[in-house]
Amino acid sequence: MRNLKSRWLSSPKGVSKPSFLFLLFSFLITLSAAAQPVPGSYYDFIDATKKLPAGHDKTSLIIYRPDNVGVLNDIRCFLRIEEEAGKDITYDTSRITATYEWMSTPDIIRNYKHTYFLSGGMAMHLKLKKGRYKISLYTPVDQQNNFVYPESGEEARTALQSGVAEYSQSQPFQWESNVFEYNTENPTKVIFVTPTRNDNGFYNGGWVIDYRDGRKS
Repeated sequence: MRNLKSRWLSSPKGVSKPSFLFLLFSFLITLSAAAQPVPGSYYDFIDATKKLPAGHDKTSLIIYRPDNVGVLNDIRCFLRIEEEAGKDITYDTSRITATYEWMSTPDIIRNYKHTYFLSGGMAMHLKLKKGRYKISLYTPVDQQNNFVYPESGEEARTALQSGVAEYSQSQPFQWESNVFEYNTENPTKVIFVTPTRNDNGFYNGGWVIDYRDGRKS
């Protein structure tokens, strides 16, 4: 047994120990490079947060909303899930359940008490029965915390040209996101939520759902 062990640990015949170790190291590097995760994978989420979410079931979907700036951080966006035919099944517990965590305390998983929502710095864990779903987010007017809408560039230009010193701002409206079509068989296990901006970079009322972190695009 001792001789067998020593032969197994020794270099292949005709290859010096330094060369053998170099070849082994090169093989391991090549193997790890070939096994890169797909965009929107569980590992992208880890890279984005630098922390492992507690108790995550890899068969579920994470919806992550990174921290936002200022008052927008506390404005909630609420979950809406529809089946393929368009029926709202958000609170059909036979098909969907949700928990969440604050990324400031990623070791604590919490249960929603009433509605499924996200604020800045939260990650929602959705357990979905196998199938295809349409996922979207919205914020009613009465949940916008007196958000100040940016003035329309065209409105401001017209007002200034006509000599008007003051002009009205946009009227509040319900914020809506795009519809993200999700198949539980999809390798994407993490999607990101970011607020929309106008051409001048100001938040203008809306949400974008994507498998990429919108802050980096």
